[in-house]
Amino acid sequence: MTSNLAVSKLSGPWCGDAPTGLTQRCREAWDTPLAKLNDLMVATFLNQGIAVTPMLAEAKRRLEAQKRDDTEYFDGQLLEAIQRVESGQ
Repeated sequence: MTSNLAVSKLSGPWCGDAPTGLTQRCREAWDTPLAKLNDLMVATFLNQGIAVTPMLAEAKRRLEAQKRDDTEYFDGQLLEAIQRVESGQ
């Protein structure tokens, strides 16, 4: 199941610096299995176009199977990220 995989297994090891808050958060979560990421990081990876196919599957699984974990910056952020990916924006 892809939920047990980390972005590092899907996209390769992290390369380069992480000079901004966004890239630092991504770097810190890079080796975390998808199922253990918080909702904010799933939405962030989707919005940044990182590991989109497995991340989209994980995001949809979360919406169907579990409560939000209160890490999103605003209500519906994860759903918005899904919709953005699916609409091709």
